[in-house]
Amino acid sequence: MDTQLSAFQVYQQQNKKKRVVSPLSFEVQNERKKTRKNPRIENSTKISSVSMLKKKVKVVKKEKHTKLKEGPKDIKKFNKTAKTDNITNGINLNSVESQFEEKVPKKIKNVKKEKEIQKKKKIKKLKSSHNNITNENNVSEDEEEIPILVPIKEQPLEEKKKKLTPYDSSSEESDSHTGSFLPLNIIQESFNPVTQGLALFKWLINPITPKEFFEKYWEKDVLHVERSNRHYLRDIFSTEKLDSILRKFPLHYTRNIDVVAYQNGQKEVINEEGRALPAQLWDYYNNGCSVRVLNPHTYDQNIHSIIASLQEYFGTMVGANVYLTPPDSQGFAPHFDDIEAFVIQLEGSKYWKLYKPKESDVLARDSSLNFNAKDLDAPFKEVKLNAGDILYFPRGVIHEGRTIEEHSLHITISVYQHTAYADLLEFALPAALKKAAMENVEFRKGLPLNYLKHVGVVNKNDKSNKRKLIMEKIKCLMTDLLKYVDVDEAADQLGRKFMHDAMPPLYSQEEALHSCKYDGDFMKNGRVFNRVEITPEVRVRLLRYYALRIVQETSTNVKIYFCTDNAKSYHGEEEQWLEIDEKLIPAMQMLLKKYPDFLVVDSLPVEDETEKLSLISSLWEHGLLVTAEPLPNFESDAESDE
Repeated sequence: MDTQLSAFQVYQQQNKKKRVVSPLSFEVQNERKKTRKNPRIENSTKISSVSMLKKKVKVVKKEKHTKLKEGPKDIKKFNKTAKTDNITNGINLNSVESQFEEKVPKKIKNVKKEKEIQKKKKIKKLKSSHNNITNENNVSEDEEEIPILVPIKEQPLEEKKKKLTPYDSSSEESDSHTGSFLPLNIIQESFNPVTQGLALFKWLINPITPKEFFEKYWEKDVLHVERSNRHYLRDIFSTEKLDSILRKFPLHYTRNIDVVAYQNGQKEVINEEGRALPAQLWDYYNNGCSVRVLNPHTYDQNIHSIIASLQEYFGTMVGANVYLTPPDSQGFAPHFDDIEAFVIQLEGSKYWKLYKPKESDVLARDSSLNFNAKDLDAPFKEVKLNAGDILYFPRGVIHEGRTIEEHSLHITISVYQHTAYADLLEFALPAALKKAAMENVEFRKGLPLNYLKHVGVVNKNDKSNKRKLIMEKIKCLMTDLLKYVDVDEAADQLGRKFMHDAMPPLYSQEEALHSCKYDGDFMKNGRVFNRVEITPEVRVRLLRYYALRIVQETSTNVKIYFCTDNAKSYHGEEEQWLEIDEKLIPAMQMLLKKYPDFLVVDSLPVEDETEKLSLISSLWEHGLLVTAEPLPNFESDAESDE
């Protein structure tokens, strides 16, 4: 006859980790789970349930203690014998008892003392540094050799003078504009914006070095970084995070989410109208559809941090898309892109086929339409990408991916879109032609009479002397045009475009404290606090080298385009710029040259001190500068009036 298993026995059989769990703790956990699962339970009900549960625990513990005190009959008998005979089996029980009574209080005292010491150390560590790193996974270096990505958590903002700040240290909400995202083994004690991006890139392509990567693979060949550790990249993003984002934020179809399917050689986009609801989206997923998140960095700080760091490293716009594919499915037809792609496999696995492009599509400037797999040659490389792996391929390489036995979650980091010499010349040549036409009369001379009879598609084979003269003249003008090409001016225009495209940079903890983010005026209860002023003795540096671009649009009109106020969504804000006087350019050049070192404001090459302080104040107010120390504060007007 089969015996019916209890709930606890079923739990023990289902639990893969063989650990001892008492029926009492299981009952408590089960009760708590029931309470958590029903969001409609009022707080009062929850409190009463918990208090009842605590009473129950106390009663059970008391019963256990009573039974232990009474003890079984054989133990009673042993104790009785021990009292009559002071020595049993060669053991002096009186001596043992006296030693036990002496050691226990000492041990308890030592434990309490150790706890107090640890508590003081923790408080001291928290106060001494704003760059503390919290390891949420509680993994020590001895336990785990593989680096784990951990976001730097925000710490309460404390300053030597204990002046008021607008930041509430009791808040548990994370700031979307501060923090960092680096492996534990490469986080630096002192934040360095120059080396942070390099350290992150090294970690991503490890064990390949950046030097080897750029010599052998960059714009040349495919690279598969294969790892045996499936958890190497686990903290970047996950399906759980995606589900949480969908419930917390209003992501919309087409703008933020694409639902796609690839069947019978055809890609189909199945987007609804309005917000992408989790239940609806997961229903599509269960029916074999893939999900693409177009701008995940808008809602996830880890991805934003990675993009911001790599953006400073590459010096161009960096983007990201997340792709979720169910088992035995394919979301996209074979195609090529106009970006350098780093495919980072986060969960599951995916099989990739890579095809060589035509000569005209090598390092393509624009993405392709979908290809029919039947029309393609055999792939030159096939790769199975497991969680923890990375796949790099240059723009123009035709690719397609498919899942088989398990789902796949990957993020594609894209760099170098429209950053070719051709893109630079698109700015340089029109400007050069405009300048040449203004300064050289040869460019303004008229074409020969009846020139249309000798040039054009229908006259390609014309052997007349007039055609030869026209073609020779064009060659001479093209040679002269090179004299008017201003590469620097074109680069500034490309840089201006970069400023509009770029993601806003992230502040480190120290940078947030030493910038307009958390330093400077703030309002509380109708009063203005922390009035600050920049003086000539203050030391400053730029927030990021690629946070601004100086463009001299005319002989007197100079603008500083910047990205610190950009939205996280692509072109979510208009271009941001400041206009300055031409004589302030040397000061800006000095700030760029000294970056990332600090310099004294008074050392800037500007004669008029008022103009110098006005420039620095304006840069600081727009988040483009950080100070070496928090600025000194003055009494507010409100306080002085009182």
